[in-house]
Amino acid sequence: MPAPPHKPIIFLSYAQADEPEKPFDGEVKWLSFVTGHLRAAVEIGVFEIWAEPLSASADLDPEVQRKLRACDMFVPLVSPHWLAFEAPVGRQIAIIRERQAKGEGVYLYPLLLAPTPEDAVDLARPEDVRPLGGRPFSSYDAGERDRQMLDAADEIVEIAADATALKTGRQTRSLLSPLLPAWPGSLRRGMDRSAWEYETKEHESLQDWLTKQIPQFTAAIAARAALRLAACWGRDAPKGCNAKGTSRFLTSTGAILRAAALARVVAKYPDHSSKLRTIALAAAENAAAAHQSGALALSAAAYAAAVANIASPDSALAGPLAAPFEDPAPFAAAYAAAAAAADAALRMEIRLDASALQTLGARKLAELPLWRQSLPNWWRHDWRSLKAALPRDEDWDVWIEWYEERLLGGSRGEAYELVFACTPQEVWDRGPAAANAWIKAHLPPDSGGPSLPDSPRRLLRPV
Repeated sequence: MPAPPHKPIIFLSYAQADEPEKPFDGEVKWLSFVTGHLRAAVEIGVFEIWAEPLSASADLDPEVQRKLRACDMFVPLVSPHWLAFEAPVGRQIAIIRERQAKGEGVYLYPLLLAPTPEDAVDLARPEDVRPLGGRPFSSYDAGERDRQMLDAADEIVEIAADATALKTGRQTRSLLSPLLPAWPGSLRRGMDRSAWEYETKEHESLQDWLTKQIPQFTAAIAARAALRLAACWGRDAPKGCNAKGTSRFLTSTGAILRAAALARVVAKYPDHSSKLRTIALAAAENAAAAHQSGALALSAAAYAAAVANIASPDSALAGPLAAPFEDPAPFAAAYAAAAAAADAALRMEIRLDASALQTLGARKLAELPLWRQSLPNWWRHDWRSLKAALPRDEDWDVWIEWYEERLLGGSRGEAYELVFACTPQEVWDRGPAAANAWIKAHLPPDSGGPSLPDSPRRLLRPV
C-alpha cells in the first residue's frame, strides 16, 4: 500500500497579546489575520498549521519542542509582544537553526506585525522577512495589508510545495511544485545548493505545466479563471445613453456569461461535451462577431475548455477562428497563465485550484467557492458596476443569481446548470433579453437554492 503523500506542517509562533479576545477599535487579531489568508490552502490539504502561543516558562514544553523538530516551516509572528518572550523565542530559533545546520530543509519565514528594534533579535536576513523592506503589516491600511498578506500566502504555498518535493525525494512531486517557476522571483528559502540546482533543471512555466495535464484538468482551471474575470466586463459599462453602445455592451455581457457557463458545465459534466461542442463554437463565433476583445477572450477560453475533452485529430474547425482552437488545451493553458500573471489574488486562487484538483477532481473543484481568499477590491468594484449597468426589465436577474451562487460554491444540480449552457443559438441571435427570458422559462421549478459544499467556507459579504 503506497504511503500517503507528505503534508507540510507550518508552525506559527505568536504572542497571546497579539490575538486579543476582545480587540479595541483599530486593534488587529493578528493570528486570525494570518490564518484567515491561509485557511483556503489548509481546507484543500496543501499544508497543516500548528499555532502555538509563547509561554513565559524558562523551558520549552516537550510537545512544543517535538513540533518544532517536525515542522517544515517556522513562521514567527514578530512584534514587541513576541520579542518580550526573550528566552523561549531564543530557544525556538535555536532549534530551527540547528535543524537547518543539519540540512533538514526547514524554512524560516518571519512575518513582521508591528515596528520592532532592528537589532532586537537576529531572526533572519532582512530580505527573508515579510513584508519586504522591513515595513510591518500594521503600517499599511486594511486593503494594502491584505494585499501584502496575499503575497506572503502565495510564497508560503510555494515553500510548502518545495517541502513536499524534498520530503518525498522528488519521486512524486506535489501538484503545486511545477507551478513554482511560473512567476519570476519565487524564493527558495533554506534550500541547499543541490536542491536549488535540481529545482532549476526542472523549471516549467504554469502554461507548460497546464498544457501537459489531461484536458479536463486544464478545462477546469481555465473555466474558473474565466469565471473570476467575468466581472471585469463591468469596467466597460457604457457611461452615456448611446443606444448602439449599450446594445453592444449587453450583447457582449451575454456572450461572456454564456461562455463562463459553458466552460463550467463541460468541466463539471464532461458527459455532455459532445452535445455542447457545436454550442461552444457558435458562442465563440458570436463573440468574435461582436468585435469586443474582452468578450472574445473569455468566450474563446470557454470554447477551448469546452472542446478540450472532445476535439479529435480529424475535427473540422473551419473559418477564421480555427487557428487558436486547433489545439484547445494549450489555448486554455495560455489563458489561465495570463490570468495568473495579471493579479496576485488570481495567481493564488489558480494555485489553490491546481492543488485541489489533486485530491478533489474537476467536478468537485467546480463546486468550491470561486474566491477562497478575500474578495479583491477590484472585483467588488467591477461586479457592482456590471450589475448596475444591466437593465432590470430584461431578466438579467437569472445571470446575477447564477453568478453570485458561483461565488459561494455548490450547485443546484445538473438540470439547472445545463439550461444556462444549452440555450439555443437561434434564441441568442434575437439578443440577450430573449435568451434571458428563455433561460428563466426553462429553469427547473424545484431547483431551489444551491447545495453548498461540505467544507467550511467564509460568508460572502454583500456585493
